[in-house]
Amino acid sequence: MKIKSVLIANRGEIALRVVKTCKRLGIKTVTIYSEDDRSLPHAKAGDDCVSLGIGALSETYLNQEKIIKIAKEYGADAIHPGYGFLSENTEFCKRVNKAGVIFIGPSTHAIELMGDKKTSKVEMEKIGIPLIPGYHGDNQEPDFLFSEAKKIGFPVLIKATAGGGGKGMRIVRSEDEFTSALDASKREAQNAFGNDKVLIEKYIDNPRHIEVQLMSDSHGNHLHFYERECSIQRRYQKVVEETPSPALNDELRKNICETAVKISTGINYLGAGTIEFILAPDNSFYFLEMNTRLQVEHPVTELVTNSDLVEYQIIAAAGEKLPIKQSDISQHGHALELRIYAEDPDNDFLPSTGKIHFIGASPLEGVRLDCGYESQNFVNINYDPMLAKLITYSHSRDENIYKMLCALEDFPFLGLKSNRDYLARILEHEKFVEGDIHTHFITEYQDDLQKRELDTKAIALGIACGLIHENKNSINAWSYQKEFKNRKAILEGSEYVFNAHFPKSDVITIELNGEKFDFSYLNDSIFLGDELKKFYITQRIPNLDYHLCIGNLEAFISFPLKAESFGNKSLGEGSLQSPMPGKIFKIFKDEGESVTNGDAIMILEAMKMEHTIKAQKDGVIKKIYYQVGEQVQGGVELCEIE
Repeated sequence: MKIKSVLIANRGEIALRVVKTCKRLGIKTVTIYSEDDRSLPHAKAGDDCVSLGIGALSETYLNQEKIIKIAKEYGADAIHPGYGFLSENTEFCKRVNKAGVIFIGPSTHAIELMGDKKTSKVEMEKIGIPLIPGYHGDNQEPDFLFSEAKKIGFPVLIKATAGGGGKGMRIVRSEDEFTSALDASKREAQNAFGNDKVLIEKYIDNPRHIEVQLMSDSHGNHLHFYERECSIQRRYQKVVEETPSPALNDELRKNICETAVKISTGINYLGAGTIEFILAPDNSFYFLEMNTRLQVEHPVTELVTNSDLVEYQIIAAAGEKLPIKQSDISQHGHALELRIYAEDPDNDFLPSTGKIHFIGASPLEGVRLDCGYESQNFVNINYDPMLAKLITYSHSRDENIYKMLCALEDFPFLGLKSNRDYLARILEHEKFVEGDIHTHFITEYQDDLQKRELDTKAIALGIACGLIHENKNSINAWSYQKEFKNRKAILEGSEYVFNAHFPKSDVITIELNGEKFDFSYLNDSIFLGDELKKFYITQRIPNLDYHLCIGNLEAFISFPLKAESFGNKSLGEGSLQSPMPGKIFKIFKDEGESVTNGDAIMILEAMKMEHTIKAQKDGVIKKIYYQVGEQVQGGVELCEIE
């Protein structure tokens, strides 16, 4: 059966990605959107665009009945689930098939088999796939699990058998830590997945995360599209992906890819899937899990193999034979992908929300931005904080790292804080450049990845860009002046006193900390001698500060007219503020209850992440201003301790 129309049961960049292939193939598309996504690109990208209404995820993107009804109403032959949401939901797959619509993905059997870490490992044992030594049986008695852990030998990893994303996962390095870690893992797994079963594995220090892209059809063809290296992770979430992996030689690459194909053949897989392996320092590798869907990082594979994986998904789902064979697939060049998140890496990675004033574009060849937003869109707290995926392609890894650093400068995402600068710090780290990476890279080198201290020159550059912008746009009364004496700027929370004047229409002189800098400028570029920097700047309302991007330097700057207007409203020593907009998920303490410095008071949930609000001093809770389930804005007072 040839697929003529596809409903995309997802949002954002993956919905746009599927639309792109469908349009090229002449396939009609139906996109869906919740009302709070009405202004986003995917809400207007399909041939038909249908509102899911207002409400929680269960009423919109996870509303299986509504989505299938729309597919039938608009004549869709198939549903593409993207990734996340309903992509690995067996109930949804069954309901789609029952409705006479094609599910663009594997069979329900494969999703169920490989979606559970325990059953998948049992199956891998049957097929003869190398597994990390461990226990994944039914006996969940704590004493028994403790005895198994001792047999395996510490350190061990306790892992929930259902779900992923690091939930229900604990590293245990000694016997006396085991019981409390087991309790925490089971409790977290139950809360996250409704299933508290765990397995125990030998923990491998400093492993690499290598995955293999697979594609299978119903005619017995099981192909691999080589590997991806996904070792740069934070809290078990991938941050940087690349292919080829700098860790693999030809023999190891052949072995690991053939092992992945052995798995897809052994379970008679259909469609796109990814086998994830742990690669130990001695080059031994072990099956970790299988993702029975398209991966977020699939673009790097497409670039080095010159493939369209979404097209192959559609072909396989239609029951057709894949138009290629293994010998047709080869790797050429090098590809990198960075996940750009709306978050502040220098403030415990707190999510940020707000309006995107400007995204940007790159003049470089081999640069691809897969983004679910466009300029003037708002980012809210209801979804994952990923703004975009920036992908680059070059002939070599070294060349591509440089290209990616250049491309990062072209996409400032003005208006809200992102992790762009942090990603640049990773790429510039000598160990990353050498290819000496592992899954604990970010933790091990966290001190190296801290925000760089701004020198006087960088501070002066930021002040100059801010004043140039004010001068051009006449934002306030003193923008018209040609000279400023002992003025104050707040840059990244620090206060600076400076002098400035405009001797010519295109020149500004900044005096700061006893040094003098003469900048010239043209349009959105600024010069210090022969050094040229392109800068982006926007004013955020109601913050009344400027978001400034100069290269990969990202900063927030303001020019208060009065000294007393500096900073936020002062709150008492015992006041706890919300670090960002979110929802009160849980409250641990009651009014009148005594607390100790560091005690957890409540949990704030935003963008699928939980943030614990802790007491900053010993005392008694005088007032809690919000209840569980209530939405709060950033900077509001949550609790007062006296």
